[in-house]
Amino acid sequence: MKTTLLNKAFVGATLIMSTMAISVTATAATLKGTDTLNVVSINGQATKAFKPVQLPEGKVLVEVKYQDLFSYRADDSGTWVKSEPLFFTLDVAPQSNYQINTPTKLVSEADARRFIKNPSIQLSEDGAEPRQLPLQNHSQLMADMLVSHPSK
Repeated sequence: MKTTLLNKAFVGATLIMSTMAISVTATAATLKGTDTLNVVSINGQATKAFKPVQLPEGKVLVEVKYQDLFSYRADDSGTWVKSEPLFFTLDVAPQSNYQINTPTKLVSEADARRFIKNPSIQLSEDGAEPRQLPLQNHSQLMADMLVSHPSK
């Protein structure tokens, strides 16, 4: 089978585009949640559940949701503990890898409910020592935005 000039150009263009896509992916910042603390959206754009999320550089609004199933006996169907949507802002540095966790291990339904009443996360960047960040519910976020951007 003869290889035409058009086929060679197509193969070359495909190779260049693939290389560019791989290099963009390799340099993007990421955010990873946990099995119980899931990243729901970035700047209002829905994300894929339980996967590391690619982040744009600069300030972003992150929406997370906590949920876990607590069962105490083998025949118990369990009790779901779920939070409302919770938010925090993050100033994303290029090529950084962020990880969020609950501040402590939540081993009981009571622990989870205490966390939901006073939510905060541990945020680590590139494996460094984590720092604690408070989470806000929707009402708190809107109140902060109103204070930060008063009408004229």
